[in-house]
Amino acid sequence: MIPAAGTVLRSRRLVATAIFAPPLAWLLAQSGHVPFFEALAAMAVFCLVTMSAGSLLLGLIGAAEQPAAAAWVLGVFSTGLALLALVELLRVPAFECFVVWAIVVLLLDAIAMRRGAAQGARVDYRDMLGLALCALVTLMWCRGIAAAPDVFDRERMLPAWIDYFIHGGVISQFGDARSLVHRSYDLADFPLRVYHYASYQLPAVFAEPLDQPGLTLATSVWLPLGFLTMCAGAYALGVALAEHAGGVAALTSLTLVPDAASYGLRNSAFSYYWNVLSSPGSAYAIGIALLSIAFLHRYAVERSARALIAGVVLVAGDLLFRANVFVLAFPAWIAAAGASLPFFRSRRLVFAALLVACIVSARLAIYVVADTLPGWNAIPVVETFLQASHLNQEPTAYAGWYERLTTYGPEVAVPAGIGLVFLACLGAFVLLFPAALLLERRRWRLIDCLPVLVIVFYVLLMIWAPVPPHGDAEELTHRPFIVVYAVIAVWTATLLANRLALRYPRGADRPWTFFLAAALLGTAMMWSQAAPMGRLKAFWGRDFETYVVEDGVPQAAAFLRRSARPADIFAVSGPTLDTVLTDVPTQLASLSGLSTYVARPFMQMVTPGQRERLARSRYDALMRVERQPNADSALALLRNLGIRWYAFVGTDGPDWDRGRSRAIFVNGKIAVYSSAER
Repeated sequence: MIPAAGTVLRSRRLVATAIFAPPLAWLLAQSGHVPFFEALAAMAVFCLVTMSAGSLLLGLIGAAEQPAAAAWVLGVFSTGLALLALVELLRVPAFECFVVWAIVVLLLDAIAMRRGAAQGARVDYRDMLGLALCALVTLMWCRGIAAAPDVFDRERMLPAWIDYFIHGGVISQFGDARSLVHRSYDLADFPLRVYHYASYQLPAVFAEPLDQPGLTLATSVWLPLGFLTMCAGAYALGVALAEHAGGVAALTSLTLVPDAASYGLRNSAFSYYWNVLSSPGSAYAIGIALLSIAFLHRYAVERSARALIAGVVLVAGDLLFRANVFVLAFPAWIAAAGASLPFFRSRRLVFAALLVACIVSARLAIYVVADTLPGWNAIPVVETFLQASHLNQEPTAYAGWYERLTTYGPEVAVPAGIGLVFLACLGAFVLLFPAALLLERRRWRLIDCLPVLVIVFYVLLMIWAPVPPHGDAEELTHRPFIVVYAVIAVWTATLLANRLALRYPRGADRPWTFFLAAALLGTAMMWSQAAPMGRLKAFWGRDFETYVVEDGVPQAAAFLRRSARPADIFAVSGPTLDTVLTDVPTQLASLSGLSTYVARPFMQMVTPGQRERLARSRYDALMRVERQPNADSALALLRNLGIRWYAFVGTDGPDWDRGRSRAIFVNGKIAVYSSAER
């Protein structure tokens, strides 16, 4: 008797939980803040609920035979969106929302179980070994950053990209009651700005039960979950394109092949690994985008409307996981989906004309919308982007090339600079992908147009993307390159896997065995190389990979965390309007879980409006605090401003308390004052 699909999914769910939970728990324990068995219990529950949600959705889509990796990505996607909605609606920490979500998921799973489970469901060992390989490479790439909080406690140095301080604060504002009550962690009591917050909900789930601040969860939960989701998405797409051998080949190409920053032009700004490790939201979005392509392939083969709907929901939902991925993945997916529709398959010229019209309309819409949004600049920035990409990333292997090209004018420099971008980000895949297409030219499928569409839309982004309010010309031009790399790497690997499979009888395991052995060998070879390969080598980023905070910051954060009540906010002396990647308020918020009066004021002021006016008024208020004649008047002013805790940074105290005698906590350069009346 063939086992019911529901039983297969439930069995895979339990095995997948047993595969994923231990490595994820070990990475969390590496933070030095959570014992392994406590982390294991928390991760087991999280993985079980996530896999259950994904399995239910696979059943709803009618795709029960899809690999368990697809269930994981669907579970992460649905759980992130559900928690984002529940936190916003209920205004309670993410853990409590997760409990509600878990009850709903497990009840639905129980109903599905009662509706026809059979005994003796078999788990595909190749599927489970694929999951184990996903977990193994996640361990390899994430173990260094996962241990960052332990290093930070001892040395005051964060061995991870400096933005993790910001990510930690964002996680706390969803998971920690101390910050949630004040909405924005960096501008207390002001509504959140529009942002891709969905992935932050997942680590926020652990804040309350494990009593951990945002920084620990960012490095030791958010990153591993995101990297694992990216691996699962690659594996699921590989299986869709080239069966199980293709799944292993796709995963290997995306996680074990050195990226282009390690050879060739050696431009580390285009390092795929550094970009996903320094900004884990991108890893979530890549995994989701790859699974959406797998469903598009399913539609192209089976004409399943549910698969098409699932794919478009996934790629559209990427906007809430990482907008920089969405702006490239979404139009390329839509164009490929249009080409797959029966109406257009027999009317290629009509489709091409419609596609060109949509591209032209999109260009006009970008500039019309950008001109109406406060702070956005609709002037094309391709030359600025290319200069920043090729002239400011030393050391590289092509120093001076682009500078010489600019002497011939933009007519030469811009096309050549765009070509250098593809060489810098794709490396050997510039040759391997066309070669793989040529080898498989007699078996081309319509879905094989998608990588070409991704390249085309990336060129259009580089040419047309507007500048966001904060003035970073690379926001919508550089960061989306990871979509190009991921799609091209996976496609190249699966084309080669299909080519190899032709040499063996259909259904033979030999190609899968070959790729699995190659993956294990590659993991052993890459194990010691992963950490240095995932670091930025450009001269401008050296101080931001191993950032040392002021003496006393970790101790002051611990004091605030154990002393503050949820209604409390804190402020820090010496606010600056300069452009900085981090400041002491951001660090204390990330380490304590509290919201701050104002952090990085320049970032709050990039867009004219209410947020900018409030940030400026708070900056002025803190400057008035520093000018007070004595401690009593300063503390009274802090009370009137609603600030309970005031951290002064400096070897001496503020002018109104040079000896720091009124401080209730002193360590290193940090003195903490309480405005509460005695």
